[in-house]
Amino acid sequence: MVGINFLKDESAVEGLPLRIVIAIILFSVILTLCAKTLNNFVGDMNEKKLMGELDFIEKNAASMYMNGGARDINNLLDFPGTVENIRVNIPDNAAFVVFGAMPQADGSPPVARETHADNVYYYVMADGRVQGKSSAARFSANDTGLNMPVVLYPGEYELTLELVRNGNGTYVTIDYSR
Repeated sequence: MVGINFLKDESAVEGLPLRIVIAIILFSVILTLCAKTLNNFVGDMNEKKLMGELDFIEKNAASMYMNGGARDINNLLDFPGTVENIRVNIPDNAAFVVFGAMPQADGSPPVARETHADNVYYYVMADGRVQGKSSAARFSANDTGLNMPVVLYPGEYELTLELVRNGNGTYVTIDYSR
C-alpha cells in the first residue's frame, strides 16, 4: 500500500524546476570564480616571467659594472669595454620596460635619462601597474651622449650590454635588436 502511494505522489515534481535553477546559478557562480582565478594566475605567471627576465638583465649589468673594464666613450681609439650579449623575452602583459629613469607621472615612457635615477629600472604592466627596482649598475641607451634611457616593449630581444665611461661616470649601455 505504501508503494502505491509513492507512485501516485507527484509533490516532488513541483519543486524540481526551482532546484534546477538554483543548481545552474551555483554552477555559473563557481565557473565564473574559477575563470577569474585562472586569469589572475596566468597574469601572475607572466609578471613573474617578466621579473625573471629583468633580474637576468640587471644581474649581468651589475656584474659587469662591479668588475670594471669600461671603454672611454670619448676616445675612439680605446679598446671595447666589457661586452655581453643576452637574449630576453618581454611578455605581452607588459606595456613597456625602462632602464635608467624614473616612472613618469602620466605613465608614458621617459624621453631623457635622469642623472640621479640612472640606476633605476621599472616596468609598467598593461593594466597600468608600475613596479620599480634599483641596481648597482647605471644604465643608458647606446648613444654618444649617454643621456637616453633604454625603453623595451613586449617582444624578443638580443641585447648587447657594454660597459662604458665618460666624464660623468661609468654606465652599462644597452643596445638591442629584435
